[in-house]
Amino acid sequence: MINERWNIILDLLDKNGSSNIRELMEHCGVSEATIRRDLTNLEEQNLLYRTHGGAMKRSAARGSEESVQAKRAEFLQEKREVAKYICGNILESGQTIYLDAGTSTYEMIDYLRDRRITVVTNSTYHLPKLINNKIHTIILGGTLKHSTQAVIGYSAVEQLKKYSFDICFVGCNGIDETFGVTTAEENEAFIKATAIKNSKRRYILADKSKFGHRKFQKFAELDDVTIVSYEVPKEYKRYKNIIEVKSIKED
Repeated sequence: MINERWNIILDLLDKNGSSNIRELMEHCGVSEATIRRDLTNLEEQNLLYRTHGGAMKRSAARGSEESVQAKRAEFLQEKREVAKYICGNILESGQTIYLDAGTSTYEMIDYLRDRRITVVTNSTYHLPKLINNKIHTIILGGTLKHSTQAVIGYSAVEQLKKYSFDICFVGCNGIDETFGVTTAEENEAFIKATAIKNSKRRYILADKSKFGHRKFQKFAELDDVTIVSYEVPKEYKRYKNIIEVKSIKED
């Protein structure tokens, strides 16, 4: 019965892209509490994104872990708008920056050409584009996590501790008002936390699906970073350290 209901939810999201709680209740014929439990379970299996009042589909195939390429396709235009805003309004030529593994930070790379920027990164996925743009790059050494193509582990953290950054740009998996900024995996959290600690200015890049969720490992308090997102849920708009690119563009 549960699996049948989960399939109904996933089929509806595949068809429409997103759905609200009321619509899911009507399709499944169950209570709000049941639907919310279902969405929590399906999100934990990486089969959908929870949103405020509902859910939206993930582009990955059911039952498989998303590749970097699949993640990059999600909210792609929004990520590009955020990258364009950052490189036009926040980043300055001559800086040394930390560029975290992730698809939001990846979209920044094309805007770094001719900026005399030094990039330190733990992302092997970023390397071809950094090379093509002839950007001075330091890659951390350590253990490769294949799903995210990120370098993690003790060696990477120890190397990162020796660097000081003008500014860091870090991705995340969740942003929660009370719990903070989180990621799903402990070793990646160590990398992110170290980069933030060693940076004079600290930015988190996040698409709208990250708000209102908490993952396993916290790596930053909400007040310790500036979050840049294309679209921000209304309950987060009151924070002065959260930048909504969409509203800036509309102005």
